[in-house]
Amino acid sequence: MRISRKLFTSLIALLLYTASVAAQQSGFNLVVVGDPQPQTEEQITRLERDIIPQIATIVDEYKATGYPTAILLTGDVVWDNMDFLPRVKADFEALGVPVYAVIGNHDHNKHHKNNQPRAEQDYINAWGERNQAFMLGETLFVTLDNIDYATKESYSLKVDSDQLIWLAEVMDEYADVEHVAVCMHAPATSHRTGGFIPYAKPIVRIIGERKIDFITGHGHRHFTADHTPEIIEHSVAQVNGNLWFAPICSDGTPLGVFCVEERDGEWMWHHRILSKSANEPLVIYPTGRVSEHEEYVVVKVVGWDDKWQLSWSENGSYMGAMEQISILDPDYMYYVENEADYREKYMKRLRRSARPHKHYFRCKPTTENSEITITATDRFGRVYTTTL
Repeated sequence: MRISRKLFTSLIALLLYTASVAAQQSGFNLVVVGDPQPQTEEQITRLERDIIPQIATIVDEYKATGYPTAILLTGDVVWDNMDFLPRVKADFEALGVPVYAVIGNHDHNKHHKNNQPRAEQDYINAWGERNQAFMLGETLFVTLDNIDYATKESYSLKVDSDQLIWLAEVMDEYADVEHVAVCMHAPATSHRTGGFIPYAKPIVRIIGERKIDFITGHGHRHFTADHTPEIIEHSVAQVNGNLWFAPICSDGTPLGVFCVEERDGEWMWHHRILSKSANEPLVIYPTGRVSEHEEYVVVKVVGWDDKWQLSWSENGSYMGAMEQISILDPDYMYYVENEADYREKYMKRLRRSARPHKHYFRCKPTTENSEITITATDRFGRVYTTTL
């Protein structure tokens, strides 16, 4: 039977399209939402009215890529208000993609003291079992409960033996998977030493010679910890700022989400500021704006890690690398000292949470009214520029 040229061309196009779709299915997009944590009706209304619609825009952009897209919440889905657990789940599920979560300390029912199974039951009723395993692209995701809960004020970081047994069984079941994402509420990395907190070491041993990405929250600040070339932690800043009391996290991370994109088995990631494009991670402060650095142009790199490189040009002339500095965030401190208006105990909390951070760089113009161009390159070679 002879096949017409037109039919032959159509068949080739169909095969190419099918191959393209199949290739796309091996990747994914993941939008990670750090600690939404609504406690009051006013706060959950702000989540629904102000934050989730902006996340929906990001989700829709990702849907258009053709790759599967999902959402992950890093725990503290609510702030001790168990009635909000199913409501928050429904709010995110309305975005039309799979939604996953891990249990946080504030997702335990505070009325069930010294009885962790009962304290977790409301969360389980709304979100499912605390331990779940699922595939996205070529990566196996596992959720663990690392909050050893006694009371609201008394809990420690631990993954109990039952969960470690479950994890070992999952590793046996998915023996051929080479990349595992471990999703938990509290970080695995010690801020003091930079190494693993002891409870996390058995997790690493059980997963074995696979690539591991930890995804956590809890600290309400952004950090990336490279333990080895094959083991990294991404701790995600709070999506709502500082516990709803400030429109920015205390480390200066603006309202946003952490985005992971897998293509051909390889991950890339960035912190996406809400209301901005993925190509806008730089916040620039002109001379005179940052206290104790008045003679300098200062740049904040949102989603920074120590693999970033920054340089600057003045009036078109290359001036070299920028100088890294550790400072309190200018935007956060301005808000606390000039705009925040809360009871004194909340003001003390806002001030106490402010600490110097290292995602700032400075350069000193040689003349007034110079045109300053900042060029930033992340660990993946993506280049971002901004001009003042």
